[in-house]
Amino acid sequence: MKIITTLSLFVSLTNSSLSFADSDSRKEAENMLDMLGMESTLEQSIDQTLNIQLQQNPALVPYRDVMKKFFQKHMSYQSLKPDMVNIYAESFTASELREIIAFYSTPTGRKTIDQMPKLMSKGGRIGAKRVEDNIQELQQMIQDEAARIQKTQAQ
Repeated sequence: MKIITTLSLFVSLTNSSLSFADSDSRKEAENMLDMLGMESTLEQSIDQTLNIQLQQNPALVPYRDVMKKFFQKHMSYQSLKPDMVNIYAESFTASELREIIAFYSTPTGRKTIDQMPKLMSKGGRIGAKRVEDNIQELQQMIQDEAARIQKTQAQ
């Protein structure tokens, strides 16, 4: 009986310390996201992504407000924050998150934060341009695959 009691106590202490670590990591993850200005960064990224989509598909321009409303509902910081906190808390310890926060508090870290939306936008434009420049190849590949599928289904 004493062994069962000791094991139960050990399991309880282990679980409570794991919960504490999770809680500490979650707190630090939330601190980091707030410190990074993730709310405004995410909003800027959504706007930039939406603008790129509208440039690529002008037929969607009349639906800009509807799309914006949809993204604000499902992709807003407030709707994503719990999941984002979990992702960082599961990937980094509280100590590691404090180190990340320390880096982002430096001038280089602050510059990284400031430049990230612009870099993401430039990267998105590069990707969109590559697709645009090679769209005929993609269309041909799709046509070839459609023909192959039709041929396979006919057999």
